[in-house]
Amino acid sequence: MEATFTRALADLNFTAIDFETANERRASACAIGVVQVRGGEIADSYYTLLRPREVRVSGINYSVHGIAEADLHGAPTLAEVWAELLPRLHGQVVVAHNAAFDVSVLEHSCRDFELSLPAFRSLCSVKLAKAAWPQLQRHRLNNLAEHFGLALNHHDALDDARVCAEVTVRAFRSGFPFPLCFKQRELTAGLAARVNKMAKARA
Repeated sequence: MEATFTRALADLNFTAIDFETANERRASACAIGVVQVRGGEIADSYYTLLRPREVRVSGINYSVHGIAEADLHGAPTLAEVWAELLPRLHGQVVVAHNAAFDVSVLEHSCRDFELSLPAFRSLCSVKLAKAAWPQLQRHRLNNLAEHFGLALNHHDALDDARVCAEVTVRAFRSGFPFPLCFKQRELTAGLAARVNKMAKARA
C-alpha cells in the first residue's frame, strides 16, 4: 500500500476534503466539500449539506459558517449520501487543512451512523505549507489563499476543499522533499520534527 500512496502523490492524485460542524460535537458534520485532484488538476468536486443526528447549531458555529438549523432539516444524512462519498475517499490520499480535525469529524460521524470508515491515508496541508513556506508568518487557509492570489469564500466547505487542494499541489510542486511517515494513517504526522532534523543535518 505504501507504494500505491507514494505513486499517487508523485502523480499528484489525491482528494481534498473539508467539513463544517453544527456544534461542539465532532459527530455534528453539517456540510462537506470534496475535491478530487488528478495529475495536479481538479477533476471532480462534490458538496452537500448534512443533517447530523442531533440538529442543533450553536451560535459560535453559525457565526463561522452561516449554516442555520433551518438549512439542515431537509438535508440528507451522511448515511444517505455515503454511496456517493465512499468512492471519493476509499483507497485515497485524503488531504485537509488541519487534517486532525476533519479526519476526526469523519470518524465520529461514521460511528454515529454505524458506517465503516473507509481505508485511506491523510495529509495535513497546514503542515505541508509550514514546511514548504516557513517564511510565511501565518499558514491559515485564508492567509495562504491571499498569498497565492486564490479566491476563497472561507468556511464554505467546497471552497475550503478547493483551496486546500490548490495549496497542496503548490506545496508538492515547490520541490521541498517532504519526509512523510508511512507508519501512521496521517502521512504528515511528526513532519515538523523531521523537517527540523533535516535542517540540522544540513547545517
